[in-house]
Amino acid sequence: MGKDGCWNLMASGGVDRWISFELGRLNAGLVTEKKTLARLLEEPRPTCRTREGDEHGFDRSALDRLASVLESGERQALRLPITLFVSGDLEDTAYLTDALAAKALRATEDFGTAYPYREGRMYLPHALAVDLARRSGGTLQLAFG
Repeated sequence: MGKDGCWNLMASGGVDRWISFELGRLNAGLVTEKKTLARLLEEPRPTCRTREGDEHGFDRSALDRLASVLESGERQALRLPITLFVSGDLEDTAYLTDALAAKALRATEDFGTAYPYREGRMYLPHALAVDLARRSGGTLQLAFG
């Protein structure tokens, strides 16, 4: 920031620093220490901690719904919340990079052949990603970058 308390965006790297600052604010509530679905199912009050140390709660019915479409080993492997990445490089698109998460999402949402997992990613329209995160019961989070 400049002497006047305003961002000097014209300074070397000013825009990049400002964007980085804003992305940090958007991502402040992200869970960084994920837990497995199996572990969360065992907890009386399933929660994880966010980057800022706050609790991120999970709706029991959302966990049960995911568990119902996965085998025991998959429940041990799936780490929650599932992260959908939103990038300015991809217009109106979000993506996930976890094959097991893509399988679980496909099964719970009845996507059929839509939104295939290819080359390490599953791409979703941004509006769908936001809707899924909103009604996920805490099992999905959006990360901006």
